Amino acid sequence: MHQQASDVCQALRHWRIRSRLGQAAIAQCLGVTQSQVSRWESGRDLPRPHNVEAIRRLIWGPEADPLLALRHFVEQSGQHLLLIDMHHTIIARSLPLRTQTNLLDRFGWVLDPARNAGFAPAWRRFVAILEQPSGAVGLTVTLPFTQEGEQWCLTLGMIVYSLGGIRVCLAEPSFTPCDAPGDIRFEEVHIAADNGRRHALTLWPQSPRH
Repeated sequence: MHQQASDVCQALRHWRIRSRLGQAAIAQCLGVTQSQVSRWESGRDLPRPHNVEAIRRLIWGPEADPLLALRHFVEQSGQHLLLIDMHHTIIARSLPLRTQTNLLDRFGWVLDPARNAGFAPAWRRFVAILEQPSGAVGLTVTLPFTQEGEQWCLTLGMIVYSLGGIRVCLAEPSFTPCDAPGDIRFEEVHIAADNGRRHALTLWPQSPRH
C-alpha cells in the first residue's frame, strides 16, 4: 500500500505540471489544503486510501482517459474555468459558470469574433495555436468593453497544449468593472520542452467595441 500511495503521489505531480495547474487548484478539487498537496508531492506525507482513490479519479478518470480526468477537474472546480477542444467547442464549464446567472452568459458576446470585432485578432491567433500539432502556449487577452453604459474589462487566460494525443485549451475568464476603457492587449508565451520560456507581446491599440 505504501508503494502504491507513493506512486500515485508522483503521478499526481507529473499530471499537475503537465496540465499547467497549481497546487491550490488541485487542493480545491480534492477537498484538502495546498500544503497537503505539497507534502504528498514531495513525499513528506502519504495520502489515505480515500485520498488515493480521489487522486486516481482526478488523474485518470473512470476510463483512465486524461481528457476525462481534466473534464472532471474543470466541472468540479470552484474557479472560473472552461475546457475547450480542438474544434473550438466548450466541452466543460466549472461550477460557477454553470449557474443560472453567471458573467460568461451575460458577456458571452465579447468572446464572439463575429459579434465583437475587437476580439477577432486574438481569436484567429488562438485558433492557429490550437491547430498546431504540439507545443504548449500560454495566452492572455485583456479586453475592455462597454455594456449597458458600464465599463468592463475581460481578462482571459488560456493554456493550449496536447493531452492524450489531442489539443485542448484550459481557459480562465475574468470580468471586472473598470473606470475607463483602454487598449486591447494580447500576450503570448511559448513554453519549451526544457521549461524555458520565450515571450512575444503584441498590442492592438483599438478602441473597445460596444
